[in-house]
Amino acid sequence: MSDRFLVSAVGAVIAVDTASRDGSFQRRAREAWSDALITGDVSADATVSVRDAVSDEEALSLLSTDVTLAALAHRQGDQLWMLHATGLADESGRVIVLSAASGTGKTTAARHLSRHYAYVSDETIAIENSGAVVPYRKPLSIIEPDAPHKVQTALSSIDGGRALPGGLRVAKIVVLDRTSDGPLEPEVDELDMATALELLAPQTSYLGHVPAPLQLIDALLTATGGAVRLRYREVSTLDALIGTLIAAEPATVPPIPSSGVDNDRFATDAHEGTYARAEAVDALDLGDGRLAVLQRSDGGGRFNILDGIGPAIWAAANASDLDVIVRAVVEVHGAPDGLDATQAVASAAQQLVDDGLLQRLSAQT
Repeated sequence: MSDRFLVSAVGAVIAVDTASRDGSFQRRAREAWSDALITGDVSADATVSVRDAVSDEEALSLLSTDVTLAALAHRQGDQLWMLHATGLADESGRVIVLSAASGTGKTTAARHLSRHYAYVSDETIAIENSGAVVPYRKPLSIIEPDAPHKVQTALSSIDGGRALPGGLRVAKIVVLDRTSDGPLEPEVDELDMATALELLAPQTSYLGHVPAPLQLIDALLTATGGAVRLRYREVSTLDALIGTLIAAEPATVPPIPSSGVDNDRFATDAHEGTYARAEAVDALDLGDGRLAVLQRSDGGGRFNILDGIGPAIWAAANASDLDVIVRAVVEVHGAPDGLDATQAVASAAQQLVDDGLLQRLSAQT
């Protein structure tokens, strides 16, 4: 048996090097990853070596994490929504995406629903700008009583597995909300775009590195009828509702616009004391007077929603004097009753400066 094998992970080819472990571990690792194995002469995009000086169980658990991180790092910067989620596909290739934070029921849902649907992933669902879904059939990471580490198990070893249909495409994106006191009968709430972004952005890998990420998410959610939140208590109650949600035929995803921000520095008449937008990755008009703004951060992306006069200030701040911004705000919102417009706008602009969304230009800028 070779001490190296290849797996497919969100479209990346990852070589797993098990040379440091014995033959028993090598067999266990290959069996755990059997649903994602690649055969044939294929070049690897990255190589992951099994950790040394830990138990077999811990090494298998860490391997799952390391393969995921290597794959996500390789795909960063692609126009690809990499969402921390479980995915199941019906026979026609429609995929339901179930997103939630770690430890809140995704793997349990994958295990239960795989009786009816093909397993796509319980870790990351990668969605292309066309709506096509890229699978990541990693081992299930199962919490078992008294086990110090999550047990890594190929889903096919539990239920025989279902072959993936061709032409996977996203049909519906669902935010899971499972609680011990949740409704006995599952309930679905439609999410507006702002709420969907607030819930899904933290579950997105390398969000700040994706070209026009907010435009991409908006287009995909619009094509699939918007995200929903699914509140429930027991996964065994979800079958009928999941069947309804996955049956929706997604619309064609429209062309993705370029980023909604212009980071060019700055207007030719920029001078000390003027206001300018801080660098941002993308901005999205939410259609209700609010504006979503994404900036890059160490964690991948920093997400803000501006409301009130915030969007008008942010749009007008192109190395602009305060009086220019005041006129732009009054043009959109009218003069405030009982307030000094300049004072109100200056206060709101300073708050945006404090939040890192605007900057006040200095002589050194």
